[in-house]
Amino acid sequence: METAPWYYVNADRQRQGPVPAATIRELAAAGSVEARTLVWRQGMPQWQPLEAMAGELGIVLAATAPSPAPPSPPPAPAEAPRMDSPAPTASADTEATRVLRTEPRLADIGAGSPLSEPKRTAPASAYPDAALQQAYAAQVGADPQARTAFAGDGHVLYASFLKRVAASIIDGFIVGILTAIVQTPIAFIAGVSIGTLGDAAGAGTLLLQLVTQLIGIAIGIAYFGYFYTSDQQASPGKQLVGIKVARPDGERISFARSVGRYFANWLNIFTLGLSYLLPLFTEKRQALHDLICDTVVVDRWAFTDSPERQTEELGGCAIAVLVLWGLMILGIVAGAFIMLAALGSGGWN
Repeated sequence: METAPWYYVNADRQRQGPVPAATIRELAAAGSVEARTLVWRQGMPQWQPLEAMAGELGIVLAATAPSPAPPSPPPAPAEAPRMDSPAPTASADTEATRVLRTEPRLADIGAGSPLSEPKRTAPASAYPDAALQQAYAAQVGADPQARTAFAGDGHVLYASFLKRVAASIIDGFIVGILTAIVQTPIAFIAGVSIGTLGDAAGAGTLLLQLVTQLIGIAIGIAYFGYFYTSDQQASPGKQLVGIKVARPDGERISFARSVGRYFANWLNIFTLGLSYLLPLFTEKRQALHDLICDTVVVDRWAFTDSPERQTEELGGCAIAVLVLWGLMILGIVAGAFIMLAALGSGGWN
């Protein structure tokens, strides 16, 4: 498994990787990872302490003898073992006590793969001491819904500002089309009727405008409420760019919270849209409506059993949408300047 990518958990309980095996050896030689550091690669049923995988990685971990003499510095990383080389035996641990560092335990990191997936049980020999065995047992015995809601190793990639912009453009286009499809026939029929009202036509027009606005609001509530509470936790726009809406712990938001988030989004009008820039400055890339409703927008693979598939890349769909949107804005601005120039020169006469 020399070519398989590896992951490890640092002192801040954050997953790092993927990195090649050589990087793990370099980190071990530098003392950045030690015997109790948790490591994982594809094909392993759960995370293991580094000392359990030292033979496969070709790492010689430093040891301290019971004598008061100071421990010698760790040796340089050894060459990767041949495929037919025997793995180190458990008796080696009885000769000296390894230099250990307190590393995050599995119960602190969260349930799910690659921490515990695909298997949900672990043999007693999988961990070097009873404390880790108990932590793992507590983890896999947790409530299934809670385990599903907070799967993975706790590493969460929050959606970038540009991804959110691209998703909003797509959703705005879709909601606009749906609203027009419903509003147009109603407005046509009502417009014909208003023409026969005579002096009451003004009141009829105001009523028509109110009805059409309420229809637009109802469509927006139904659209976002349905998709945000679905299994994908994302509207079509967010699905296309690879992001979703969730609670800070990964749980799916309720329909009521989705409605609240929809109306909270309107508050951005009172800031002249400047609050839409908050994801550029907040720790979890939250906008104003996210902060109000306690929601986050994350990568589609966050809080799943495949957190390593999260990516900061925009993707082809998001790039195409942003480019087309930018060209449209430039076209509008250019058209406005042409009109102003024509008016100033009297060209319209």
